[in-house]
Amino acid sequence: MSYRSYTEGVLRVWHDDETRTVNTYDELGVLVSSDPYTPEQNATADAEAAEAAVQAALDFQRTAVKAIVTELQDEKDRCQIVIAKDNNQIDGGDTKNVARAAKRIADAAIDLAKLVDGRV
Repeated sequence: MSYRSYTEGVLRVWHDDETRTVNTYDELGVLVSSDPYTPEQNATADAEAAEAAVQAALDFQRTAVKAIVTELQDEKDRCQIVIAKDNNQIDGGDTKNVARAAKRIADAAIDLAKLVDGRV
């Protein structure tokens, strides 16, 4: 609900959600009055703040999920390199790399589960 109203480039009214005040200015931009929000204005500001918090939480989750999916894809690609080799070309290092990738995949899956469960 925070907004500013200008007349001919001069700030005349400022509804400020941070301070929960309505500031009124004269034609020169000098503060004339500063009144507290009404209960209705407070309710609107509260609702908008709650909506913004929900959106921020969703944005955080989307970013975290994308990072985990990218990590999982990277590990899948590492495994695919070994899978693409002929059996006689696979050595102990490859086996260890796949084991490490499997562990990182499991860790990423656990991170994802914690995120979905709200523990991150």
